[in-house]
Amino acid sequence: MQSVVKNDIKKTQREPAKRIDYIILSTVILLVIIGVLMIFSASSVQASYEYNDSTKFLRSQLQFAAIGFVLMYIASKVNYKIYKKYAFIIYVFNIFLLALTLSPLGVNVGGAKRWLNLIFLRFQTSEFSKFACIVMTAYFIDLNKYTMHKLKSVIIPIGFLILNCALIYVQPSFSAMSIILMVGLIMIFIGGMSVKFIIPALFSILPPISLLMMKKQYRMARLMSFLDPFKDTAGRDWQISNSIYAMASGGLFGVGFGKSTQKYFYISQPQNDFIFAVIAEEFGFLMSVALIFIYVFLIFRIFRLFVDTKDTFGKMLVCGIGLQLGLQTVMNIGVATSTLPNTGIGLPFISYGGTSIIIFLSMTGVLLNISRYRVSKRKKEVVK
Repeated sequence: MQSVVKNDIKKTQREPAKRIDYIILSTVILLVIIGVLMIFSASSVQASYEYNDSTKFLRSQLQFAAIGFVLMYIASKVNYKIYKKYAFIIYVFNIFLLALTLSPLGVNVGGAKRWLNLIFLRFQTSEFSKFACIVMTAYFIDLNKYTMHKLKSVIIPIGFLILNCALIYVQPSFSAMSIILMVGLIMIFIGGMSVKFIIPALFSILPPISLLMMKKQYRMARLMSFLDPFKDTAGRDWQISNSIYAMASGGLFGVGFGKSTQKYFYISQPQNDFIFAVIAEEFGFLMSVALIFIYVFLIFRIFRLFVDTKDTFGKMLVCGIGLQLGLQTVMNIGVATSTLPNTGIGLPFISYGGTSIIIFLSMTGVLLNISRYRVSKRKKEVVK
């Protein structure tokens, strides 16, 4: 009798959950809907001025979101373990795209070569790097899960991260480089890196990053704006100071949907990095806090999936995607509220950007597929 029970328990543990995590799915859909509405509001003035079409950015974002949802559905059906099988190929393809961006085929916008022109989309290669580096780091952690306390098991994935970040830096995209490096290093630490390596790692990485940041004058200007956002409101501080003005003028309940005044060219590209300021102005402090809680809830749900995933590779994929989403959200809102230096990074699922929403929705599909194999509460009770 006992052997039969044990066999049933093992069989139950092996069986994948038949249902995806619909809570993650519905939360992401809610964020995309909020994003589409706010992009229309935030971009209408600029779109009318530049294209004589107030719905220009709205229509583009709807197209990108449609592509993203299709890819999310496909990713939710593809067994996540296939990424482990092709991890190296995914990473090499990512390096190829980054190198291609730096070639004459790359699109130069504002002195930066971060994009490739595809038939239907201007593709930002650093966005794909976020997923490729998560897959590669998860692969190495799974490969060395019993020896992550040794230096040789840590140095190789860090080397792959540095190579990737070096190519992104020369685009240049300091913010994308920084967040990819942070996500990778935190994954390696969670994956079992010995505590004794933390201080040496910080001392070997932080000084070069600080030097790279100080090398460009505009990065130092952003840092000074963060330290005193109202010192030069007509010059270097005009964007962050107007972001603060927007949030302050919103009060508790906001000025109303579509009634932002700061989007009238007081904030550059309000549909992108500073869209949170427009949300705070139009819907007020209470709705801004509610939006933050939606993100917190989503991160908590991803953390639950992390705990319930027993396969090391799947667990680290969830970890990386959750970190990417969480850190990018914190950085974007931190910049808009002047609690962090200006980094030029979008708000996930909400800021305008074709590559960004496509990649984040695709990564959501990966999470949904992993959720099919999670250990459910019912199964845990059976094991007990």
